[in-house]
Amino acid sequence: MGFVPLHNHSDYSLLDGASQVSKIVDRASELGMDSIALTDHGVMYGVLDLVKKCKEKGIKPIIGNEMYIINGSIDDPQPKKEKRYHLVVLAKNHTGYKNLVKLTTISHLNGMRGRGIFSRPCIDKSLLTKYKEGLIISTACLGGEIPQAILKGKIDVAENIALWYKKLLGNDFYLEIQDHGSIEDRIVNVEIIRIGKKHQIEVIATNDSHYISNMDVESHDALLCVLTGKLISDQKRLRYTGTEYIKSENEMLSLFKDHIDDESIKKAVNNTVEISKKIEEFELFGTYRMPTFPLKEDKDSLSLLTRISTDGLLKRLKKSSLSDVSEIYKKRLTSELEIINDMGFPDYFLVVWDYIKFARDNSIPVGPGRGSAAGSLVAYALQITNIDPVEHGLLFERFLNPARKSMPDIDTDFCIDRRNEVIDYVSKRYGDDKVAQIITFNKMTSKAVLKDVARVLDIPYGEADKLAKLIPVVRGKPYKLKEMIEKNSPSHEFRDKYINDERVKRWIDLALRIEGTNKTYGVHAAGVVIASEPLDELVPLQRNNDGQIITQYSMDDIESLGLLKMDFLGLKNLTMIDKTISLIKESTGQKINIDELPHNDHKTFDLIGRGDLEGIFQLESSGMKQVVKDFKPNSLEDISSILALYRPGPLDAGLIPKFINRKNGKEKIDFPHPFIKSILTETYGIMVYQEQIMKIAQDLAGYSLGDADLLRRAMGKKKVSEMVKHKNLFVEGSIKNGVDEKIANDLFDQMVLFAEYCFNKSHSTAYGAVTYQTAFLKAHFPVAYMAALLSVNSGSSDKMQRYIANCYAMGIEVISPSINFSGIDFTIKKDQILFGLSAIKNLGDSAIRNIITNREKLGNFKSLSDLCDRLPSNVLNKRNLESLIHCGALDEFSDNKNRAQLFSDLENVMEWASSRNRDRISGQGNLFDSVETFSEPQFSKSQHSKVDDYSLIEKLKLEKQLLGFYLSDHPLKHLSKPAKLVSPVSISNLEDISDRTKVSLVAMIPELKQITTRKGDRMAIVQLEDLSGSFEAIVFPKTYSRLSEFLLTDTRLLVWGTIDKKSDKTQLIIDDCREIDNLKLLVINLDNYQASDIRVHNKIRDCLVKFRAAKEKCGIKIPVLAAVKHENSVTYVKFGEQFCVGDIVGASKLLEENSFKVNLKSLVS
Repeated sequence: MGFVPLHNHSDYSLLDGASQVSKIVDRASELGMDSIALTDHGVMYGVLDLVKKCKEKGIKPIIGNEMYIINGSIDDPQPKKEKRYHLVVLAKNHTGYKNLVKLTTISHLNGMRGRGIFSRPCIDKSLLTKYKEGLIISTACLGGEIPQAILKGKIDVAENIALWYKKLLGNDFYLEIQDHGSIEDRIVNVEIIRIGKKHQIEVIATNDSHYISNMDVESHDALLCVLTGKLISDQKRLRYTGTEYIKSENEMLSLFKDHIDDESIKKAVNNTVEISKKIEEFELFGTYRMPTFPLKEDKDSLSLLTRISTDGLLKRLKKSSLSDVSEIYKKRLTSELEIINDMGFPDYFLVVWDYIKFARDNSIPVGPGRGSAAGSLVAYALQITNIDPVEHGLLFERFLNPARKSMPDIDTDFCIDRRNEVIDYVSKRYGDDKVAQIITFNKMTSKAVLKDVARVLDIPYGEADKLAKLIPVVRGKPYKLKEMIEKNSPSHEFRDKYINDERVKRWIDLALRIEGTNKTYGVHAAGVVIASEPLDELVPLQRNNDGQIITQYSMDDIESLGLLKMDFLGLKNLTMIDKTISLIKESTGQKINIDELPHNDHKTFDLIGRGDLEGIFQLESSGMKQVVKDFKPNSLEDISSILALYRPGPLDAGLIPKFINRKNGKEKIDFPHPFIKSILTETYGIMVYQEQIMKIAQDLAGYSLGDADLLRRAMGKKKVSEMVKHKNLFVEGSIKNGVDEKIANDLFDQMVLFAEYCFNKSHSTAYGAVTYQTAFLKAHFPVAYMAALLSVNSGSSDKMQRYIANCYAMGIEVISPSINFSGIDFTIKKDQILFGLSAIKNLGDSAIRNIITNREKLGNFKSLSDLCDRLPSNVLNKRNLESLIHCGALDEFSDNKNRAQLFSDLENVMEWASSRNRDRISGQGNLFDSVETFSEPQFSKSQHSKVDDYSLIEKLKLEKQLLGFYLSDHPLKHLSKPAKLVSPVSISNLEDISDRTKVSLVAMIPELKQITTRKGDRMAIVQLEDLSGSFEAIVFPKTYSRLSEFLLTDTRLLVWGTIDKKSDKTQLIIDDCREIDNLKLLVINLDNYQASDIRVHNKIRDCLVKFRAAKEKCGIKIPVLAAVKHENSVTYVKFGEQFCVGDIVGASKLLEENSFKVNLKSLVS
C-alpha cells in the first residue's frame, strides 16, 4: 500500500495555490512518500523547481498540468462559448514530457478562452489525440467533463466520454475521485466507481490540494480574496471547503467511507502508487542545447572563431601581421581559444559576435562590455567588449574557468531605443520558433503582503500603511515579517504591536503564511533564450500581456536546461552618448569616435572632481557625489575602484574613507608582503577586486588561475569545508615560495574577509569606461550633452527638472520650443538648448512630422497665417495650434511675444486659411499661388482688436500644462531675499536629510491626489516642486482637514514638514503650510552695534516669547528675521524656530513699544 498525491497546486497557480514547491516536497518527505506530482492550473511554471527539490530529498518528481479541454476546436476562427473542462495530464516519460510541453504551449499561444482573471489556456481533443504518447490522464475535479455529465444526470454521456479516453490512452487513462464534503462529490464518486467497474477503467483517489496542511486554510482563503478583490467577511465570494491540503495515506483511506466500499477506496488509493511506478525518471539537465552557428567557407566553428579573432586582434592593436604582436597577446589568445574549444563554446562566441556585429554595422550603440566577459581577449578581439584585458589586468578565468564547467555568460548593453532591432535580428537568424524572452515571477514581499492582507481583512489603509512603513528597507529589500517579530527586530514598535494587539497578531500571522508566494508574472528586462531546436519541444511557452512569446521557465531554470540565455540590456546612457555625438556633428561638424577618446583628460577629471555629476553614468546619486568629490579620481582605474567600492559591503565596512585617505596621502599605504605590492598598488594596498584575490593566490601560493577562481568562489560563499582545504593549500604553496607561515595564514584570513566585499574588476572597468565617456562629453561639449540628456529623460519630469536646473547652474539656457527651429528632440541653437516638439502635449507624431517636412521643403514659417495656410486644419488642428501658442513655440510670430494676441487671432486666421484651402482644391485659387510655392499669403490684421498679453502667472501656468515645466520664467524665481532664509532647504536636498528632521521650504503643488480612508476621512498625497526638482509628500487626515483650503495646485506655499524614511522611499509628512503671496515675515531692523549687544538680544527674546506659536497648531508660525544694517549693506539673519510667532500684529506692537523698528516683509519680491 501507500499513497502518492497526484493532483497538487503550488503558488505557481497564481493566487490560487498557497504552497511553495519546496514546502510541498518537504511535506511529501515528512509523510514518507516516495513521489509527488505538481499539476498547476494550465501552466508548467514550477516543474523544474519540483525536479530540483525532489532530487535533493530523494523523491521522484511527477510532472503534470491540470489542463483545460474543450469539445470544439481551438482553431475555430469564430470561437464559441464552449464549456472548458479540467483534465489532469501527467508525463510518463521523456516523450510524455515533450508532448506535455507542446500541449501547454499550444494551449497558451492558440487556445486562450475568456477574459481577464477568467481567461484559460485550452486544448481540444484532436490535439490530445495527436500528442497523447507518453501521457497519463485522469478526470480531475468536479470541473472535469465526466463529473459534469454525471451532475447533469447524463450518465450515458459520462460513460461514452470515459470510453473515448480509454480507447485513446488504454491503461494510461484513470477516473478520479475526490471528497471535500459536498453532496456533489458523493454523487460523482459513486458513479465514477460504477463506471470504472463496468468498463474496467482504474480509479485513483486524489485531494486536489491547494495548500500544505489544515493550518493553511485561512491563508489560502486570504489569497483567493486578494485574487478576486473581495473581503474575507464577504458572504458571496469564491471559497474552498478547507479540506484541500496534502493528506497522508491514512487520511485518504478514511475519506469516502460514507458512500464507497472499503475495497474500492483501498484500490483507488493504491492506484496512485501504481501510477508512480509507471513514471520513468528522465534527465532534463546537464546537456547543452546551444544553436549551431551557420558556416559558409570555414570547415568548423573553431576555424572561423580563430580566424576572426586573429584578424580582430590585429585590427585592435593596429598591427599588420601576427609576428608584430607581443608574445603576451599571442599566448593569451591561443590559450583562450584552446579553453573555449575544450569546453565546447566556439558556437557561443560566434553567436554573440554575430549579433553584436549586426548592431555595430547598423550603427546601434553597443556597450563596452559588462560582467566578467570583459576579461576575455577573444571577446575584445571580436569587438564583443571594448576593454583591453591585458592592459587592465583582467583575468579570463574569472569569466570562463576550465576547472568549473558552466555556461559562459556574456551580457550586452545596447541603445535602449534600438535593442528590439537586435532581438528581431536574432529571431530571424535562428528562427522565430527558437528564440523567446524569459518569464519572471513577482513574489509577495513583506510590505506588499501586509497591505494585501489588511485590505481583505478590512483594515483601514492608513493603519496598514503605517504598519508597513515600520518595516525598514535595506539596499532595496524590505525585512521579512519573521525578522520583524523576532527579539532583535529592527522595529520594536512593530514587534510590540504584534505581541500586545491580538488583532494585529492575527493580521501579521496570516501575512506571514503567504509571504514569499508568487503573485504575478512579468517579463525579464533583458533575458532572451536561443535554442538549437524549436523551443516548444524543450520549454513551455506563453504570451505576455503585450502578445510577446515568453518561456514559462525562469532565467535560472532556462540555464539549468542547458539553453543559451543572453541578456540584451537596454542602457539609456548609450542612447544618450549616441545622441550627443549626433548633436556635436550637427552643431560643429566635429565627428567624435567614442571608443578612441584621449585617456586621462584633465578637463574630464576636473569636472568629476568638483562634483558636477548630474547625468554622469553611475556617479549622480547624492552619496556617490560626495565620495567622488572627496576622492578626486584622476584615472580610469580610480573610477573603476570607486564603482567597485560604492556597494553595501565596502560601505558598511568603512573601506571608502580608508581608500580616500590613502589616495590623498593622509594614511600610509602598506602591503602584507612584497610579492603582492604590484597587485594592490592600483588600489592603494586595499583588496577591492576578486581578480586581486585570484592573482595573490597565483603569485604567492602557486595556484593556477582556474583553481584561484574556485578559491575566490569558495571564499565568497563561505563554504567551510572548502575553505579549510584551500587554506592548507594556500599556506603550503606560500611557504614553498619563501613566505613566512604566519604571514601566509594572516593573509589568507584577510582575503577571506575582503572576499565578501570584493567586486568583479572586469565589470567595474567596463562600466567605468562608460562613466568616463559621459564625463568627457559633458566636460567638452556641455550643451550637446545636456540636450541629449534631456531628450533621453523626457519621460521623467523629476529628472528633467533636475537637469534643467543643472543647465542653468552651468550657464546654459533652456528655451521654449520654436516652430521654425525645434526638431523632434531637444536641439542646440547657438549655445542654448531648444525644447523639442515631441515634448509639447497635444501635439502628436503626425503633426510634428508634417511641421518638419513642410519646413524642410518650403522654408521657415513667416507668420501664424503662413503656418495655417501651409498646414490646413486637417493636418494641424486648432488644439495643436493652441498648444503651440501657449508653450511659446509661436512667439517669433509676435513682436512682443504676446501669446494672448496670437490666441485671439487664431480662429479668424484658421477660417481664412480654410477658405484659401477650399479655393485651391476647387481650382479657384490665385493663379500665382500654387501649393508648391506658397507665396506669403496676404492676411489683414487690421480687423483684429488688440489684446493684452496674459499675466506672468497665467502665461507660466499654460506653459507648465503643455511642457511640464516653467521655461520662460518660474513663479519661485521671484522670492525676496528674506524668503530664501526661511526656506534654506531645496527639494533636491531632501533625500540627504536624516529621518524625522523638521524642515521648511517654499514649493508649489503641481499634482494632488485626494484619498478617502476606510473610516471616511480625507487625506492627500501631494507632489511638491521647486526650482531643483519634485518630491512626494503626505498630508494625514487631521492635518488635511486644517489645510485643505491652502493645498491647491499651482499655489506658492511655505511648507513645514517632517522627513519620513520608514518606507522604501523618502517622503515628507506635511505639518503645515501657508500661501506665500499672503504671508508676511516679521523683520526687526537693527544697527550693527545692536546686533552684538546681549541686552538687546534678551529684550527681543522677551518680546517674542509672549507670542510664540502654540505647539498644538503645528507649523502655523511666522518666521522672524533681523535686518542688520552695515555701512553700505543689509544682512538678513533668521531667528531660530523657537522664536517664530503666532500673532504677528501683537508681536510687532510689543517690539515697537520697546523701541525696535519693525516692518512686515512680503516673501514675494
